[in-house]
Amino acid sequence: MDEIDYELLRQMAVTIGDAARITDIPIRKLRYWEDKGYIDSVEEKKNTTRRFDYYMIKKIVLMKELLEDGYTVEAASNKAETGLSTLRHVFDERSSK
Repeated sequence: MDEIDYELLRQMAVTIGDAARITDIPIRKLRYWEDKGYIDSVEEKKNTTRRFDYYMIKKIVLMKELLEDGYTVEAASNKAETGLSTLRHVFDERSSK
């Protein structure tokens, strides 16, 4: 039972309200970041509540930390994406097994 269920983590998604509470980022800012392409919500059905997966929550948290360190939103997004590319690769690789 020590093994991580990567497929489950990849499929888990929370609402934008839950994402805001988890990350302490206002919903309005999350919507703005999504509209600008800095973050992505999980594609489900049209006209449904935005949902964010585990990977995107991690990116939002990293972006918040980078913004607090003085990065611009764009730079924080790029740096977080680069840092999390390994995590995404592991998730994709493990979930395909």
